[in-house]
Amino acid sequence: MNAQPFHTKYPYLGNVLWLSNNNHSNYNALQASLTQRTSHGLSFVLGYTYSHALGQTPDNWNPPTPTDSYHVKNLYGNTQFDMTHVFTFSTTYAIPSINAPAQLLKGWSLNSIVTLESATPWSVNDWTTDFSGTGEINNPSGFPGGPNVQGEQWNFYGNAIDFRTTKSLANTNGGYLNNGGGIPYYAAGTSVFNSKCLPLATTPLAIASLESLGCYVSLNGRSALLPPAYGSYGTTAPYMFRGPAYVNVDFSVTKVFKFKERYSAQFRAEFFNIFNHPNLSNPYGGPGGGNAYTDPSGLAGASFGYQPYTSDVVNSNPVLGSGGPRAMQLGLKLIF
Repeated sequence: MNAQPFHTKYPYLGNVLWLSNNNHSNYNALQASLTQRTSHGLSFVLGYTYSHALGQTPDNWNPPTPTDSYHVKNLYGNTQFDMTHVFTFSTTYAIPSINAPAQLLKGWSLNSIVTLESATPWSVNDWTTDFSGTGEINNPSGFPGGPNVQGEQWNFYGNAIDFRTTKSLANTNGGYLNNGGGIPYYAAGTSVFNSKCLPLATTPLAIASLESLGCYVSLNGRSALLPPAYGSYGTTAPYMFRGPAYVNVDFSVTKVFKFKERYSAQFRAEFFNIFNHPNLSNPYGGPGGGNAYTDPSGLAGASFGYQPYTSDVVNSNPVLGSGGPRAMQLGLKLIF
């Protein structure tokens, strides 16, 4: 880690690199599955995982640099891959055959895969304002070339669920530049700023910081995010907010034509994301996250807490079934 605060005691030192296995993490989960072997043409596999992932860093080779080197444990909390609920269901149903010309009522089957995943977390990452005065905001991590993925934190008041990323944030005036969706931003002098944010700033330095940078207030008006007073550390916990959940249903229809004993042809019509459900990408953290939407100072993005892209676009991964819009493909397979 880069021990910037120690410069006050040892001004002749530059950067102090300390390599050790001092980070802590743990993962606890309950896993359950149910399998139905083929009975009357129906078979399925159901899986469910309830879990919680905690740690100081999700990366073994590129850990974050603590802004406050005296309190490294402040990095401990939800990891960016923490996903509480994961439900999967895959099924196949062979439709009973009926004798008909040209095998039209034989060899049909329906298949589906349902995936439901609860939201992955995101965190405040202010890489612009050095509130603490430690100079750690843009320093590399313990291994050269690694970014400080923590940044400076702000102060949060209320319930974290109020800042959850949802589609309702698409048309708000969020973002420091007020030109994109996201959690609503309020500058000094606005009515919401005066009623919801200003009473929470209790010191002259906190008021100065607040009037300079503004604040964010949830859509229901119950929770607020404020910049900390200059010379202090923010209070938001690592990855305390949640992004959008992931919902995907794939469906296919299969028809098999038999030719004598050894030969058959299988025709498939497959629908990925059949209900065309939009799966928005997480603002930061977890698969598909982008850190341009978690800097509340606004210089890194105009849509704080809301990324208006699906995960396949963010990852440049147009693979079918990866979170993009509905797609259909046809296939023919010869079996002999």
